[in-house]
Amino acid sequence: MEGDNLAEKRRFKISNLFRKSTPKPLDRQIYNIGIQEKTPAQLLNGPLIYNIVQHSVIVRTCLVQLKQESFRRGYHWEKAFEARCKKCNKEHDRPVQECAKCGSLELELPNPEQLEYAEKFLEGYVNNSTQLFIDVLKELEDDLNIMDDAFLVFVKEYYIDGNGKIRMHRIKELFRGDPVTMHIYADEDGVRGTKGFTCIHHRDILAEEPYERCETCGGAMFPVYFVNRAKGEDQYFIEGEVLHFSKYSPSRMYGLSPILTLYNHIMTLIAMENYVNSSYTKSRMPRGLLAVQTRNMESMMAFWRGVKERMEQDPHYIPVMGIESEAGKGSIEWIKFMDSLKEMDYVSVKEDLRDRIAAFYGVSKIFMADNTTSGGLNNEGMQILVTNRAVQMAQTVYNDYVFPFIQNQFGITDWKLKLPPSEEEDEIAALRKREIEVQIAASIKNLGFEIEMDEDGNFTYEKEQPKEDMEQKGIEGGSPSGGMNLAGSNLDQRDIDEMQREAIQGGDSKPQENPPATRNKPAKSVGPDKRFAGLPKDAGNQNVDKRNERRVG
Repeated sequence: MEGDNLAEKRRFKISNLFRKSTPKPLDRQIYNIGIQEKTPAQLLNGPLIYNIVQHSVIVRTCLVQLKQESFRRGYHWEKAFEARCKKCNKEHDRPVQECAKCGSLELELPNPEQLEYAEKFLEGYVNNSTQLFIDVLKELEDDLNIMDDAFLVFVKEYYIDGNGKIRMHRIKELFRGDPVTMHIYADEDGVRGTKGFTCIHHRDILAEEPYERCETCGGAMFPVYFVNRAKGEDQYFIEGEVLHFSKYSPSRMYGLSPILTLYNHIMTLIAMENYVNSSYTKSRMPRGLLAVQTRNMESMMAFWRGVKERMEQDPHYIPVMGIESEAGKGSIEWIKFMDSLKEMDYVSVKEDLRDRIAAFYGVSKIFMADNTTSGGLNNEGMQILVTNRAVQMAQTVYNDYVFPFIQNQFGITDWKLKLPPSEEEDEIAALRKREIEVQIAASIKNLGFEIEMDEDGNFTYEKEQPKEDMEQKGIEGGSPSGGMNLAGSNLDQRDIDEMQREAIQGGDSKPQENPPATRNKPAKSVGPDKRFAGLPKDAGNQNVDKRNERRVG
């Protein structure tokens, strides 16, 4: 029997089990080539898309306003936690004396030494092109709003041991990668780091197997995650050197350019602006033709030449033309070639197209210097709110995705890089919300609830359990402790318990000098009123509510 149990245990040993996993979902947008190319749409390539944006005043206005509001207040470092337990690594958002998870007293604060290099690096120029960190972020924001693909390139200095393994690195420069030339290097299933391998010293060399050595220096090969195809050369990047992210249409590979969605609207606006420009230049089309019916064309042309000469000499000259007809009939007819701007409803069409483009990016008319349709403060407040949400969406991409990647590359775990809210009113609103929460907690406490606050500042409520009466004894001039109602009073339960204790033990409390008079003085035993003296106890008034009768100890 024991042998059968032992055999059963051996059979179900972890090392004897077969591993099975769920298959990865296939994607129709993953192509069976080594380098995953972007999907062309409407025969538009990257340079043409950027050229369209540069020639559209509406799109550029939206992008500039959105970029300025997102980075208007810069960036700052903040603590990732207030205290962290050394035993269980529990992070607390508020200062505590002991760990809320394991109760350990061994707590540590954020290490300021982690910020020495990163803070100094980001405060100066981050590359040899004398760019600030905020300038690189603004470039990435433009790439997101135009191509929905942004690439942040880390130029690192590596320290390699004798076996060719990377032991440590240091970030030397930060650059914006061009979405037109940067590509994700993935295999047939869209997985990065499995298709090719390159040498860390010679980035133009590509191998198909990881065990191969560099043909130039004989160094180790590392998996390729990204490639830059510019100027007829391929630059391969390994893991941790390039960060790719999208904003509007994030996916396993590339995003989708908003310009492709707004293409017809943008091109219509550009055509309308070109029409207005041409109508005020010399190359404009004539507005119409003055047709004169006459049998003597020579005299009419000679008269018209004289009129032009007189007009050049005197701009206030009013020409008068008389036309003679053999039949006694003549006519002058105006032939219009095209409608005016007002007749074509130019302004309303342009405003509609502009509103559609601005609505996509979340930029209101107020930020575009247009408040013609704003109906009071309520409408303006709603427009600003929509724009704040667009700014919050943009900042979330950096706070939740880009900055954590940067912190990881610098080896920072105790601090967080953040973009503060665009409007300072948001911080004031958070403080007001916290004040209201505290007021509500105080009101609930007055109703008899026990209130506790955790390390995150959240309140928990628990109904106070009624206490048993002490030895079922009455207190002169008082009532049982379980019957006290604390609602609407500022008395604490500890004060009530102290009062009860003094009353039971005789305390230092003095009796009332003028106790209130009662209609019926209580007897030493609970029973009927005095008017039933001499009668059997059962003959008393049975309608007396004994809950209101008082006991005397």
